[in-house]
Amino acid sequence: MSNMDAHFLKRAETMLNEELFKTEGLFIDNFLSLSNAFKENFRKLCTEIATLQEAAHLDAISYIEYTLLQTNMINKDYAAEIRVYGEEWYLCKNQRVIDRFDISFLFQNFDRLWAELLVMSKQYVGKVSSLDITGFMMDAASKFYAYVVSLCRFSILECIEQDYFKAIEKATQFSINVGEYMGITEPICKENSNKDSKKLLEWFADCLDYEYCYEDFSGLDFSNEDFSDLDFRYSDLRNAQLTNTDFTEANLIGTRFCGANLESADFTDSIIYEADFSRANLQNVGFNHSEANCGNPNKEEWKHPGFFNVSFRNANLLNADFFGAGLAGADFFGANLAGADFTEAALDGAKFDLIAKNELDLSPEQMRVVVFE
Repeated sequence: MSNMDAHFLKRAETMLNEELFKTEGLFIDNFLSLSNAFKENFRKLCTEIATLQEAAHLDAISYIEYTLLQTNMINKDYAAEIRVYGEEWYLCKNQRVIDRFDISFLFQNFDRLWAELLVMSKQYVGKVSSLDITGFMMDAASKFYAYVVSLCRFSILECIEQDYFKAIEKATQFSINVGEYMGITEPICKENSNKDSKKLLEWFADCLDYEYCYEDFSGLDFSNEDFSDLDFRYSDLRNAQLTNTDFTEANLIGTRFCGANLESADFTDSIIYEADFSRANLQNVGFNHSEANCGNPNKEEWKHPGFFNVSFRNANLLNADFFGAGLAGADFFGANLAGADFTEAALDGAKFDLIAKNELDLSPEQMRVVVFE
């Protein structure tokens, strides 16, 4: 692709940008049906794995991976292969493909773009070949696959709470990944049955960049600890004890706090895009100037899929302080909002129960932009 005609490349990149934003719209509009398809696929997958293990055809697994294969893309086969591995991961001799997950819906714009570029290349005879276009599209595939990652990530929580998942025999450290085969993958779920809070606190004291992202810290007690400025993106703190814990200026994009006890914790100036606080105890918690806006912040140049809304669904927000927080699109359905302070908070599109309409102390401007259902 390095020798591709510069004028053609510029046009192709513009077209790619447009198709990615179209895919964003498709993803948002059809998320529920796509999520249901993933959940059903995952249920069948777990049932098949359990059957193989019961028959002694498969040992305890360390990895489940939803794999993007470029060879499949080249053949217009838009499905993720679902592979299982032992501890050796890609070196595991007993790795196997268990199933496939149809992702063609999220690749329809990818497929159309490929066809349009081939037609357009006829204007550049001798300057752009079909191999050049194939190379361009293979580079672009991971950007479309980012929506598959997002789909899996925000559908998996319900799945891992089901008996069919719990019935699988898993290794001490287990991960569900989504990404390219033997390339960049993102964990959407991790389990570590040997995690130890004391050892982890010693690790956190090193304040390492990126090292704490995507990890499993669920169910542990980190009360009264100082986690300010730390990066816990997409980490799992479900059902953890976090009373009086300091998360000021922490990066908490996509962090799972479901069911955690966070009473009197401090999230001042933290980034909580896509974070999940559903069913958490957030009594007396400070979210002053925290940022949790949703959607795609860049409307001109596609960088990544837009952010999901932060969720406070069914959380206890008694006397929580959201002064100056950015909460566009936030989900407050079922939450206890008694005494919650939303002074100067940005609440565009934030969703509340209809019953809360007369209980919340919101400004006239805030009342105009929130949604009561």
